[in-house]
Amino acid sequence: MPLYLVRHGETDWNREKRFQSRTDVPLNPLGIAQARAIRDELRRRGVAFTAARCSPLSRARRTARIILNGSGLEVQDEPAFIEVDFGGFEGQLETDLRREYGELFAQWRASEYTQTGPAGGESIITAARRVRAPLQALRPAAAASNVLIVAHQAINMAMKVALSGRSDIRSAAGFRQQNHEVDVWDMERGERLEVFAVAADEARNGTG
Repeated sequence: MPLYLVRHGETDWNREKRFQSRTDVPLNPLGIAQARAIRDELRRRGVAFTAARCSPLSRARRTARIILNGSGLEVQDEPAFIEVDFGGFEGQLETDLRREYGELFAQWRASEYTQTGPAGGESIITAARRVRAPLQALRPAAAASNVLIVAHQAINMAMKVALSGRSDIRSAAGFRQQNHEVDVWDMERGERLEVFAVAADEARNGTG
């Protein structure tokens, strides 16, 4: 059965193009609407989960709880699924970093997170090592039923590196995921089965 890999809904820092990794930024109204739209699409498809894990940061935890609302399943925090550490880029606007670091920043961006940034932190290659054990622990559940993971852009990319064994730049670029997209993976074969996106607007945010 598939692994459904979800990126948390949008935050204000996402909208501002401000780097966020360990800073606990909440979902904004659009992010709440995106989580609700993902939940509704999964229900439309008849997808039910028997195991769910999320990053310990509130934007991922709330996204997961909205998706699971009414299912009777509680999501469990997985510390290894916290976002990749962006080092000194944390909290900085991308436009400011382009001015400050120039070509170094451009080269790092072109690496699709496969390299450590010029201000330190992690790459998705090193982060892939810390997600392998908790992913392996989920394999029995994924073999029997559907599994949900809700985390972040870069650490989701690291999970796809770990699942697929591919860490080249082209593959990493294809592993990027928007806040309104869901990746569906076969854990046993390490292959992506599908990517689907939902439509959402802030008027639909509700209470989650």
